[in-house]
Amino acid sequence: MRKPAFTLEQLRSFVAVAESEHISRAAASLFLTQGAVTQQIRHFEQAVGVQLLERDGRRVRLTDAGRSLAETCRAALRAVEVIEDSAQAAKQLQAGSLHLGASPTCATYYVPPYLAEFTRRHPGIKLSIVVEPSADLNRGVLTGTLDCAVIEGAIDPQLLAVELTKDELVLVAHRDHPLAHVQHPGPADFIAHRYLGRGPQWSAERNVREMLGDAYDAVDTLNLGHPEYVRAATLAGLGFAALSKRAVAADISAGFLKRLPVAPVARSITAVRRHGRGGPAQESFWEMLTGGHALVSGKMRADGRGKS
Repeated sequence: MRKPAFTLEQLRSFVAVAESEHISRAAASLFLTQGAVTQQIRHFEQAVGVQLLERDGRRVRLTDAGRSLAETCRAALRAVEVIEDSAQAAKQLQAGSLHLGASPTCATYYVPPYLAEFTRRHPGIKLSIVVEPSADLNRGVLTGTLDCAVIEGAIDPQLLAVELTKDELVLVAHRDHPLAHVQHPGPADFIAHRYLGRGPQWSAERNVREMLGDAYDAVDTLNLGHPEYVRAATLAGLGFAALSKRAVAADISAGFLKRLPVAPVARSITAVRRHGRGGPAQESFWEMLTGGHALVSGKMRADGRGKS
């Protein structure tokens, strides 16, 4: 884009003179001296290469070129005002965007109350949400394609991280599944049945390896990706699975699933972002997410039962 040969100050001076057809009145409206305005007009005429004003006694008149150009200059100044208004609106969170990432468990059970409250406070902010494995979200935040993310996996050490709460991963099976009736299941019991997993790219699988021990590498595994697919397959009796306690609390309470007697694994639900200050929308959401603001539904808890 070509750099203009004139300045905004010259545009403002010319428009003010064009509207009043009087140098002194234009100078007064701009809080400038007559000499300063005259100089701005002279420089502007030199920049555009045409005469814009003619002297008529104590007044000035627009030339034909000046009249034609005056309308264009008014539009240009209005465009500048729109830019300033837009920036001010963004500063006041009346406009702008927020690009957020969340792992599936966080997107389903932890982030929605915060997003609902944020949109209630700032309805003019456009939201964009990406649901991916934690490792992909770390990369997205690091490269700047995401403003921040809420994950339950490993944190990239280059990012700023704040733990929000703890989530428990529990082993479950359908109430009629053979494992549901084993009091003390061991490696041989797990190996004899199908494990419903997410896939090696999902951070939860590292926790499941801890829960199953040596059986993890020997068990017959069916990877389904998204944990909601895993939950649906578990409800259908296709195998046993490790799922967030929040994801299966209602199913266990209703008697559809049974929790297996294996120690759960606690994992952190963490908000991550780049170091340094971000845009107004990002800073407002981050403060709400990590700064102790009360939510309508209460602070997040790992069991999903309201305030902790």
